[in-house]
Amino acid sequence: MNPKFSIFFVILSLGLIGLSQSIFTVDEREQAIVLHLGEPVGDIKKPGLHFKIPVVQDVRRFDARILSVDPPPEQIVISSSQRRADGLAATDEGIASGEPIIVDTFARYRIADPLKFMKTLRTENAAYDRIQGIMNEATRAVLGKRTLKDLLSTTRGTIMADIRIRVNSQIERDNLGIEIVDIRIVRADLTPALRQSTVSRMISELKERATETRAKGEERALEIRSTAEKERTVLLAEAQKESQILRGAGDNDAIKTYAEAMGKDQEFYHFIRSLEAYKASMANSDTRLILSPDNAFFKHFQNGQ
Repeated sequence: MNPKFSIFFVILSLGLIGLSQSIFTVDEREQAIVLHLGEPVGDIKKPGLHFKIPVVQDVRRFDARILSVDPPPEQIVISSSQRRADGLAATDEGIASGEPIIVDTFARYRIADPLKFMKTLRTENAAYDRIQGIMNEATRAVLGKRTLKDLLSTTRGTIMADIRIRVNSQIERDNLGIEIVDIRIVRADLTPALRQSTVSRMISELKERATETRAKGEERALEIRSTAEKERTVLLAEAQKESQILRGAGDNDAIKTYAEAMGKDQEFYHFIRSLEAYKASMANSDTRLILSPDNAFFKHFQNGQ
């Protein structure tokens, strides 16, 4: 082999190796920091082809995408001092004040400043743990002033926004180089023991309400019956009074009629009165009269009369 060609080949190889060590790429999912002897000399956030000094410079890559933090559910004590609208208990939905609930949250974050991130956290695992701790603290602080009713209502979005603002404020104070994009409360539920006691308490309160409602119903029914009985008594008394007045008026008219008839024809009057006496005494078929034939009672049945 020609010595000149060998030297050229060695030089070319070294040049290619040096060039390969000087060129690096950053794609759209990454951001990078160039380190000169371990000290950062620049950050690269735009994708493309970039250069560095071989051997003395190195490249640290960080994810530019949205990353997730999904801590396990936590028991958090929330406020429940507001009275219920029905006034049955001094708690919301039967929850005693100061008792815990299970809250499941997750967060989405991105590395906003890779240089600060590398100086404080260095790795995504460290960032995960740090964010989880800050989230738990912020969640407890915010929910400690809220009720379960708030978590289950339209104010839930405001609560999540408050937690995100508190977490970002702490991250900014600590210069972590990250930004919380979103925080969500996936689930807010009672603990098993609290759920059982809550159900028992609600059943007890509902029974109390049912008993109270039943007692009020019976009291109202008694009032209605008393009023109806009173009105019935008054109506009967008035009807009896009216009937007696009408009967008296009828008797008066009858007396007048009898008197007028007697004044006009006494014999006919006596005849009518006798017929009425016959009708009254013989209305019952079992009635038996034992009288002498010449008794005046049957004078109108005698021959010639």
